[in-house]
Amino acid sequence: MKRVLALAVILFVICTALSGVSRTYAEGTVSTMFRVNPMRTGRVEIEGPKSNQLKWEHRIDTHITSSPVFDNRGVVYFASSDGILSGFAPEKGTTAFSLSIGKSIYSTPAIYNNNIYVAGGNPTYLYEFSLSSSTRRWRIPINADFHSSPLIVNDVLYVGCDNGYIYAKDLSNDLAKLKWKYDVGSPIYSSPSYISSKVIFGADDGYLYCLTDSGTLLWKTLLGGKVRATPLISGNYIYVGSTNGSFYKVSLGGDIVKTFKANGEIYSSAGLLSDGSITFGSYDGYVYILSKDLELLHKFNAGSKIYSSPCVALDDTIYFGTLDGTLYAITSKGKKLFSFDAKSAIYSSPSIGSDGTLYFGDNEGWIYALGSKTGIITVLTNLDDAEYLISGPRTYYGKGKLYTVRGVPEGDYTITYKDVAGYKTPPSETLTLKGNSSIHFEATYEKVAPILSAIVVTTNLDKATFTISGPVEYKGSGKEFTVKNVPAGTYTVVFDDVSGYKTPASVEKEVKEGDIVTFTGIYEKLPEPKKIEIVLQIDNPYMTVNGEKKEVDPGRGTVPTIIVKWGRTVVPIRAIVEALGGTIEWEGKERKVTILFKKTTINLWIDKNSAEVNGKYRLIDSKNPNVSPVIINSRTMVPIRFVAETLGCTVEWDPDTRTVTITYIEPMG
Repeated sequence: MKRVLALAVILFVICTALSGVSRTYAEGTVSTMFRVNPMRTGRVEIEGPKSNQLKWEHRIDTHITSSPVFDNRGVVYFASSDGILSGFAPEKGTTAFSLSIGKSIYSTPAIYNNNIYVAGGNPTYLYEFSLSSSTRRWRIPINADFHSSPLIVNDVLYVGCDNGYIYAKDLSNDLAKLKWKYDVGSPIYSSPSYISSKVIFGADDGYLYCLTDSGTLLWKTLLGGKVRATPLISGNYIYVGSTNGSFYKVSLGGDIVKTFKANGEIYSSAGLLSDGSITFGSYDGYVYILSKDLELLHKFNAGSKIYSSPCVALDDTIYFGTLDGTLYAITSKGKKLFSFDAKSAIYSSPSIGSDGTLYFGDNEGWIYALGSKTGIITVLTNLDDAEYLISGPRTYYGKGKLYTVRGVPEGDYTITYKDVAGYKTPPSETLTLKGNSSIHFEATYEKVAPILSAIVVTTNLDKATFTISGPVEYKGSGKEFTVKNVPAGTYTVVFDDVSGYKTPASVEKEVKEGDIVTFTGIYEKLPEPKKIEIVLQIDNPYMTVNGEKKEVDPGRGTVPTIIVKWGRTVVPIRAIVEALGGTIEWEGKERKVTILFKKTTINLWIDKNSAEVNGKYRLIDSKNPNVSPVIINSRTMVPIRFVAETLGCTVEWDPDTRTVTITYIEPMG
């Protein structure tokens, strides 16, 4: 076929927002297995080319049905029907990896943990090879061809086989031993998909199968024809076509929800667009775009049978090949963007590398890379905290000591470095990048001496203490406290409590380089609490209340008395309670005294050793259960310590002067 020559190259910027600066494809996800991921969506989070410019081509002299997969360096890998596994450098297409396993590789390899897994050869094995050394790590004999491509999820590889078995291999060990196998009794060309511990695939007997990840059949649903396409899983549904020309929507429980009828066999595995719609190709020469409910939205007439599965790019551009050797790019609305003429039929499903290049193979062994000539930008700095903006035909945002971005279009690029506190910012630099080459930006952040600051804390008390916390913590005290050579940052001063004063609120301020910042805390003096002091003396009919002399029992001459048998002092309680500001009541029938003071109510009974305090009973004297109120000279005498302490007073006894001092300090607030 005549190759269509490219007249222009347009590569769109692939970006996601980060700190107000765009990132490119370097943040995207490339295919490491057939159809990109375990749900086999065929969707790559990278934009592909918008024109048919050939970047490079390479022939490996045999049929290619395998689709491209990529390692973390951007190397693209293909397998061929003569058993050759090849890796190519993305910029020029030079060979970066090659090994042979004899014959018959029809399926797409999978890459995982710097190893590549391939099913095929002559005789046929399931293999693991190291990408770094090209050495075989293990192989498991199968003795049947593989058209199904391996799925790797949760350290387990799953793959179907032409002999009717699906195999599982635990990759967490290097043993050449299967984890399990399951026989459906019919060839399995369909590659398995995976969701929520379910392994889903089709077979030539027309059934769609669902196994547990331990190899137990959950269900199987008859679709008809041969189910050679790989199931796509989106949401709670499975989408897959059959050679009977029908395309199915099936629930995860195995129920057929809806069917769409094409006019030709369906070998093409479906791809997922960003709005949830579905696309696939058919042997009737059309690419269909359906809603998630299988309503026809658009279709594109490619004019030839379609075996290749569509690759869906980040911007929903759809790429696919036909059996007349044409590679197409169409929009999500079914409009043609461009086409490219390969030399032979295209069975290989295209995919996009990390540099935005589209790769696919044809039936004569040609591998094609479509996209503009690009290069590599590398940035080296001496700081992990370094950040920089690279602007030019595309814009890149990088950070750290080493940053590399591949697939960069030709042109002039300027790097601008972001300021880092404590360092001199390197100057901007502009370099020219040519295709298939690289440029290097190298910068050193020079450390500069900090401009030191000071903090001053002022208070109105010599005995004030406080803590200054921030990038550095300090302790201070007194009316004025100064700390010098303070690093810049936000500081908070927390003042400690001082008895008799209201504690100032904490103060937060920003201290910039070279600033002298003052924090002030004023301690407000609290009012003196109300104090009542009552002094009584044994056998003395007088007492003092805050120094004023008064009769203990006016007009009666009653005196405080020690009950010798108890060793306890009793007093006529009325004068004491009223001096404190409380009230007292006498109930003659019950011989009960009720004392009311603030929120405290005390009930006492003559000759009863317990009292009721706010509704709860307790002994008047826990050390002497005989102590109780008594009547002496027709006056109710109450144990003074119990009553006073219950009312919140302190009681002091001076045996030398035989005096009792009762002190009440009214709580603040």
